[in-house]
Formats: sequence, structure tokens, C-alpha cells
Amino acid sequence: MNYIKRIKALSEILKSIPCDALLVENPTNLLYLTGLDLSTGKLLITSTGATLLVDGRYIETCLKYSPCPVHLIDKMSLKDAIRSNPISTMAFESDKTMHHEFLNLQKLIDELRQESVDVTLTHVESPVQKMRLIKDDDEIKILAEAARLGYEGFEFVVANLKEGITEEELALELEYFWRKKGAKKVAFDPIIAFGPNGSMPHYRAGESKLQKNQSVLIDIGVTWKHYHSDMTRVIFFGEVSEEIQKIYKIVEEAKQAAISLCKPGTLIGDLDKSARHIISSKGYGEYFTHSLGHGIGLDVHEIPTLRSKGPFINTPLEPGMVITIEPGIYLPDIGGVRLEDTIVITKNGFTNLTKKTQ
Repeated sequence: MNYIKRIKALSEILKSIPCDALLVENPTNLLYLTGLDLSTGKLLITSTGATLLVDGRYIETCLKYSPCPVHLIDKMSLKDAIRSNPISTMAFESDKTMHHEFLNLQKLIDELRQESVDVTLTHVESPVQKMRLIKDDDEIKILAEAARLGYEGFEFVVANLKEGITEEELALELEYFWRKKGAKKVAFDPIIAFGPNGSMPHYRAGESKLQKNQSVLIDIGVTWKHYHSDMTRVIFFGEVSEEIQKIYKIVEEAKQAAISLCKPGTLIGDLDKSARHIISSKGYGEYFTHSLGHGIGLDVHEIPTLRSKGPFINTPLEPGMVITIEPGIYLPDIGGVRLEDTIVITKNGFTNLTKKTQ
């Protein structure tokens, strides 16, 4: 990853905001810009470069690996960093800043102004989030590897389905399987839902035991080199009800319809509409209760949100975007079907990172 290039690109973006500096504190954005996995830190980006402020827990690592100058925050405070740069307007990431953090920032700026440092605080929606929207080749390679390992996990779960096993047992065994493969962690708590539990989209694996003739909803993801996979499949453990079989076919049709539209220029709102129209036309519109998908990368859920309402409805797909397509139908006390693939938008269409299930 070329972190110096990312910092330089962000410095150029500042000129169009316009502001003289941007303060980045969100840990995932810090990881994206520096390659450093920090629980806390302050990265001050200016038109001429960047300064990273960290505490004693991280100073040795950052001095070795940071792409920009690093200072121990006890010796150089954020105030000091602002004073040492020609900054008249400093922006912060309003969509990534808690209220108490904003109050602390405002207090700091007020103190500087009392010291005759003429600086103003302004807010912007994180330009780093927008940079992360388009993945480079290195990121896509890692995401592809995460998806491959994720699918191996799915095959492991299917191979270990047996009467009497609990959802929680499978989830624990899956995590151990991935760790033995070299993964550091799961991307999120595995959703393994037997039978009627599948009607709850974000169900947590529990103590339910697998019985014959149940559907099994498997929504899982693994983290590989900080990037995440995300996929969902539904398996029939024996003969399931006709309604579950029916909605499976409908959801599969909706998923394929949306994927077929994945190419540069397609509006995100149209993706959602295509899948939602199919499900609604079959009489199950009210049971498709969430967005069609989301961006994925260093976070499991990134922008854009794929929905025919909201801020991204008129956002066109671009090469380098990586999104999930995951329509679903959920029938209370009966069960649910969600099918999810991870899609890379390419120059001429798309690449599906999720292996097709036979």
C-alpha cells in the first residue's frame, strides 16, 4: 500500500474544501492513511504533509513504520502542531467525531485564539471515507483473498452440519478454522440461524439445535490483512417447506437481477429498485426489510449504502467500488432467506468475489 501517496492525495483534496488542515482521529481512517493499527491517535494533514501524534503505547511502532513524521503527544500536543503550521482553518471529520470530542476540539481552538493564534474550526464529511470508496489493485487483491477464505469457511460449516449441533458450536468451530488458516479474527459475529431463527436478519448464533428438514442461514465474514469478507447462503438440511423453497428462488432471482446491472454508470438506487421490484411483484415486498447492500473494505459496512432512498440513490457505480448484493425475505416464525455476494465494479462490468454455490 502506498500510504505516502494517499496522504498527498488527501492534501490536494483539502484545497477544494477549502481548508488549511484536516484532523483525522477515526482509527480506521488512520489505518487507511498510515497502515498503522491504532486505537487512538491524531493525524494532522496540511497542504504540505502530515504529522502523527500518538501516546507512549504506540510511539516505537510508529517511529519505525509511519509514512509521516511522528511525535509523542506528551512532547508535542495538537496545539503545538497547529501553532507550527500556517493554519487559519482546520477541519474535522464531522461524521466520525463524537459530540464530546467536538467540544474538546472547540475548547482547544478557543484557547489558541485567546493566545492570538488566528485559527477557525470547521466541519466536513470525511473526505477519507470518499477516498476509501474506490479501492486500488492492492486492496482488491486482499479483498479477493478474504472472500476466498470466507468461502472456505462456508464450506467448513456445511461439512459440519449434523443433527443436534448448536448454532453457537458451529460459530466457534468456524472461528477456530479460520484462525488455523492464518486469519486474526472474524469480521463480525457469525450469523448461523436454524429454521425459524432465519427470519431475524441480524440474528446472533445461539443454543438452538439443528433438526432435520430445517433451513440454515449462514451469514459469515473473515478479516484478512485488515480487510473483510461478507457472504450469505441458505442451506436446506433435508426437505424444507414449500414456502422456504419458493422464497429462495425469488431471492436468487432478485440477487441475479441486481448483479446483472453492476457496471460503471448504473445508479445505486436502480440496483436496489431492480431487486426490490422482483420481490414485491411476487407478493413479499414488506418482508424485504433492509437495504440491498453496502460497501465493504476496512469496515464491514462502508459507504455507499445500496438503497433506493437516501443520500446515494443517484450515485453512479465506478470502477474500484466493492459492494455487497444481499436481498432477503424474512417470514416470522417460518424462516428467512438472504443470499449475498461481494462484487467488484470493473471498467467493463463486474467481478464476483464470492464463489458460486452449487
